[in-house]
Amino acid sequence: MRAVPIALALLLVLSAVAGAVPGAADSDRAQPRAPAVSATSAATPAQTDDPNVNGSKINVLGIPTEATDRSTLETEYVELGSGLSFSTTTTDARLATESIVERIESAETTEVRQQYLLQEVSAIEQQIVSLRAEQRGVIASYGRGEISPRRLLYDLALIDAEARELERRRARLQSLSESTPGFSISSSRFGNIELELNTLTGPIRGHAAAVLRGEVKSARFFVQSGDNSITLGVIRDGTYVRETYRGPLRGTNDGGFSLGDAVNATETAYPTIADRRLRDDTLGNPDSDSARVTIEHERGRLVAFVDSGSRRVFKEYQYRPLDQVSTGLPTSAVKDGLRLTAYRTYPGGPVRLQLNSTDTDDPVDAQITVGPAGGRSSVVGTTGADGSLWTLAPAGTYEVTAIDGSSVVLLTVEPTATPLVYGTVNGSSASDGAETVSTTPTE
Repeated sequence: MRAVPIALALLLVLSAVAGAVPGAADSDRAQPRAPAVSATSAATPAQTDDPNVNGSKINVLGIPTEATDRSTLETEYVELGSGLSFSTTTTDARLATESIVERIESAETTEVRQQYLLQEVSAIEQQIVSLRAEQRGVIASYGRGEISPRRLLYDLALIDAEARELERRRARLQSLSESTPGFSISSSRFGNIELELNTLTGPIRGHAAAVLRGEVKSARFFVQSGDNSITLGVIRDGTYVRETYRGPLRGTNDGGFSLGDAVNATETAYPTIADRRLRDDTLGNPDSDSARVTIEHERGRLVAFVDSGSRRVFKEYQYRPLDQVSTGLPTSAVKDGLRLTAYRTYPGGPVRLQLNSTDTDDPVDAQITVGPAGGRSSVVGTTGADGSLWTLAPAGTYEVTAIDGSSVVLLTVEPTATPLVYGTVNGSSASDGAETVSTTPTE
């Protein structure tokens, strides 16, 4: 992967956004469309994650507090230079695929064609190893504070784009292999390559790539890291999108892994989603290092990757329309004739802020800032005519300020506990644990 000067790193700006990267990997296709609700709509959460309400909690894959290195939530803007550099790199990768295909198709003999095919399939497998190592290095650098959140997003977007191009190349090579007389490469080998490439892509990484290309507007990103682990969050097109990768939850395949095992592991990890399932789909084979389980449910969509060695979910995407987002018990503050209410969620989750007049109860349109308690706050938007704004919750205790002319109200918010799939400890077997938030947020 080409090095990119830090000055050209990804910059992003707050707004409600839509769309996915054209030609995305299967794991990011056909996401459920959200209702016609903007990121500032007053859609009332349909459920609550109050632990006293039985069966409402939707678990998420995440990084336990004690394993978290760094959390950030920033509003940034687009820079032309980084987009041009990104486009150049991805174009080079696409041209490399075409060159490889042409070389194979123009081979003078069948034997040479077979040799080229084997070489290129092995090359993709080696590139997967390299991309995996690069991803781990980028996450570690971010966790140590050596690179900014924008640089992390840029590098993850570039890994995503290269993995997507390698997937296109894999599909071309599989087609060429199947059309070569007297020769074949096992479909399970191609299938495993596809799955491993999928684990290097994601909807939020893909969205960052679309921002770089100037295809969509940008958004406010939540980023959290741990040991070979990353969680990303964004509000996109009226939908909360969450993406998490947990490297420590991968193991060594000891055989005997089936698609049924993958489905069972997913259902155990996400009982509420399993209970509210509308349809599902599974991809993998007994020789795969992982399997992908997709579940469309009443409150959104889950894509879970289950490791064949550990038999645990190690990567997830979740899509949650804002009017289906679970919230905890609200908290409010009143001052200067204003009542500010936060419908809370966990760190990195979507929180709805509501501002009303204490005299008339009418909604108030005012500027909202969010920041760590006692720290620097950032403007996240305005509440609009309906007095409501959706934004992402920082990690740890944070302060929300509403400013309407000379009237100001300040609300201190404690996020709800994160309903982690595997509890609070790395390697825990709990499927319904919830961690206590203690991470200090940075803005």
